[in-house]
Amino acid sequence: MTPLMKYVCMRFKNSFFATLYNNGFRMRRLYEVYQSGSLWDPIEYTIDHSRKLVYLVISKVACSSIKAAFLEEEIPDNYSIHYTLTQKGFRKQGSELNDEEKTYFKFSFVRNPFDRIVSCYESKLRIDSERFNKNDFSNYFYGYIAKDEGFETFVEKICSIPSRFCDRHFVPQYLLLYDQQKNCRVDFIGHFETLEEGFKPIQEKYNLKPLGHYNNSGSRDYREYYTLKTARMIYRKYKKDIKTFGYEQSYRDLIAYIKKKNRTK
Repeated sequence: MTPLMKYVCMRFKNSFFATLYNNGFRMRRLYEVYQSGSLWDPIEYTIDHSRKLVYLVISKVACSSIKAAFLEEEIPDNYSIHYTLTQKGFRKQGSELNDEEKTYFKFSFVRNPFDRIVSCYESKLRIDSERFNKNDFSNYFYGYIAKDEGFETFVEKICSIPSRFCDRHFVPQYLLLYDQQKNCRVDFIGHFETLEEGFKPIQEKYNLKPLGHYNNSGSRDYREYYTLKTARMIYRKYKKDIKTFGYEQSYRDLIAYIKKKNRTK
């Protein structure tokens, strides 16, 4: 084992890096990302220059519905949305906004991290795997989280991945919305829980389409997925999201719900 690998394993104390090392991954690339403070999965923007409008995309926060609102044509499914936006030159990924784009109105939406992680698990590991016999995580770090081994294992694995190396579907929202100097990248942050209310003024001012419904991961109570152990793990992993975006009460309510459920067993 190289000195770099020993440092990494000691620093993070989990099997994630060992998995990569055993598959021959160039560990220096990870070290460079970590040292630079950048993200492994770059920030994505939807930009409409004619409207002077920028949407900072956060996956699993109604992003397909919001993207589709930028398009005049009707889009049959969420998979077509990304292709159409690319064809029209609306997608920007891997680089920061230029000086002109920074003058546009910039917005984004956040979601309760506990709910977002359940949505990620259901749509990416279960629904997509059944529909396509593979999922978005099949090529992510040698399939480290590609296999559905249950929600608890999924939580354990994503919590073992340092935040800046997280896939876009579960990267902490704070890292997308704030730069390293703690400056917010957008002018408005709405909440998924009040999506229609938060989006309507933007829709009306910039003449966007009403929100459609795409990529539905099913009707479920996210609280049913959690144990005290997994709830506390997600709290530690996404503590900045929870505190910055006002989800501390949701965490307290979740813990109370789990404890009450445990008492009735």
